[in-house]
Amino acid sequence: MSHQRATFQRATSFWLTRPGVAELREESLPPMAADDASCVEVQTLYSAISRGTEALVFHGRVPESEHQRMRAPFQQGEFPAPVKYGYSSVGKVIKGPEDLIDQTVFCLFPHQDRYQVPISAVQPVPTATPASRAVLAANMETAINGVWDASPLPGNASLL
Repeated sequence: MSHQRATFQRATSFWLTRPGVAELREESLPPMAADDASCVEVQTLYSAISRGTEALVFHGRVPESEHQRMRAPFQQGEFPAPVKYGYSSVGKVIKGPEDLIDQTVFCLFPHQDRYQVPISAVQPVPTATPASRAVLAANMETAINGVWDASPLPGNASLL
């Protein structure tokens, strides 16, 4: 019987270490079982930074009353810092079920060059959509919510 030593993949992530100060950190990703059909490993192509929310996080201005509501999926750490934050990532599936390998996917994941998540956390990007645009999906969601909240009607130029 041969014993193979598990090899860990390395990932680089962006951590806010204190308000206004950040660093890149190396971390280990555990080996994925070859037959694990519930998770994928993603190699990041694009990671977008929100000018509003992430500026608040970066400068340590998240109100204490909002700490839980502003938690991002897969966030590590706590506000104000240290915290690994972010929620707009597009990448290629490099490990996982065969039908997802090489698929471009969107995921609400912090800024990191490689990560593992449950399949339910990724959304395949249509092939006609460039990955560089797909990373704006979180921004588009914000814009759509703004339109829904404003409830504009045809001819209502005062909302423009």
